[in-house]
Amino acid sequence: MCLHMHDYRSADTGGIVDGAILMHQEMARLLPRRCQVSWHDLTRGPASIRHACRGETVYAGSGPYAFLYHCWRKRTGRAFRIVREVHTALWSGYWAQEELCAPLLQEHDLVLFPTEYTRQLYISAFPSITEANSAVAYPMLDRLPRRPAAPVRSAHEPLRIGYLGALSLAKNFDQVLSVFARCHRESDGRARLVYAGKPNHPRWESGPVREQLAQEGVPHDVVRLLGILDPSELDAFFSGIDVLLFPSTASRETLGRVVLEALAHGVPVLAADIGPAVELLPARNLLPTVLDATTAFTMNRSEPLGRIDEEVLVDKLLRRDFAPAQVRSRRPYEERTFLDALAGTAAHPPPCADSQVADADHDRTVAERLRVHPRAGVDLSWALRRAERLFIDYFQRRDDEVLAAIEALGEETGGDREALRRIVTQPERNLADYRAFPRLMDALVLPPLTYSLAPEPVGAPTLTR
Repeated sequence: MCLHMHDYRSADTGGIVDGAILMHQEMARLLPRRCQVSWHDLTRGPASIRHACRGETVYAGSGPYAFLYHCWRKRTGRAFRIVREVHTALWSGYWAQEELCAPLLQEHDLVLFPTEYTRQLYISAFPSITEANSAVAYPMLDRLPRRPAAPVRSAHEPLRIGYLGALSLAKNFDQVLSVFARCHRESDGRARLVYAGKPNHPRWESGPVREQLAQEGVPHDVVRLLGILDPSELDAFFSGIDVLLFPSTASRETLGRVVLEALAHGVPVLAADIGPAVELLPARNLLPTVLDATTAFTMNRSEPLGRIDEEVLVDKLLRRDFAPAQVRSRRPYEERTFLDALAGTAAHPPPCADSQVADADHDRTVAERLRVHPRAGVDLSWALRRAERLFIDYFQRRDDEVLAAIEALGEETGGDREALRRIVTQPERNLADYRAFPRLMDALVLPPLTYSLAPEPVGAPTLTR
């Protein structure tokens, strides 16, 4: 198999903590060991795919830019196959990618998702994505350890509670702190908290967090903040905790790499019962969650879609009412599945023999209640041309063109102009920085869509507060 892909091997990702970026870099290291790779630089424009021939595959694993490959294939009349990816759920970047790709897809193209939850979310939203031209494949497990499941401690022993990920409201990190404070009080001080991640707001810095916990009677010495961890530090982190909390209901959540990392290290995980965790964890380890049916969300923000039931979580932690770590289905997360998808030999693999998960065992709640407000007044053919031009102008430093487009924005978006100018005037151009070019796309090409979640049916269970 000859594979054409953007060269992410030495991408500068300093300060960027994002699972999708890690995936891009990991694939840039993995694939040359498994197949013939022809490297290119996507930011060079159509010239980047000039060597791709009939029967070969272009792997669009460089972010939400697959529409560019589809555009250039049609323009040049080439017949290569394109495998693209969706790495975030309700986000304008990948949503726009799929809008722009839709009329350009060909029979053997394929889109890969990290979970069945995400795949079904997009199938329900885009007629161009079907069961036949999509698959779940996210290779991780072959690069992780296979530690035996740690025994669940008894309720009389100290409990080391862990959290790893962005310190943000979208991840419901405030609920982690609230639950831990209660567990510490109600266990007579036998609970400890170890957490790591990047704060996205000053309130999550070490000082304010310690002050908040102190006001609830939690002494400083039972809380450890480890900051941003290097992958080489994961062993030490997971060996220092007994259970990991993953209460995230973030609108962009498609997997939660940390869930698989914890399970591979033998650490059980407790998570929200909506989104990707449903197909990764046993039902006993899922937490009742109430979705927010009152908010009008926008796809340029990562926000919590709902809140977990803290009463249930506290009770589970105090009584140790959770199952030990177990990877329920390995196949979607193994290299062979991913390589078969790239080669076109297994578009949608069946459940593997060691799986206890049926195809239907995934979250449907979000997809069923999602209401995306339709796009109005945008010609997608124009948007594709505009997106390509903006991409070339930005990454090839034609700054005058981009700045002129920003100046021409209407008054209703004028408040964003200075922030947009700073994106253009900064010295670096980083394809891995989803805070830069995708924001220009939002402002200058396809405004982020809004969406909401329909209320629960009458008679559905309600959250105990």
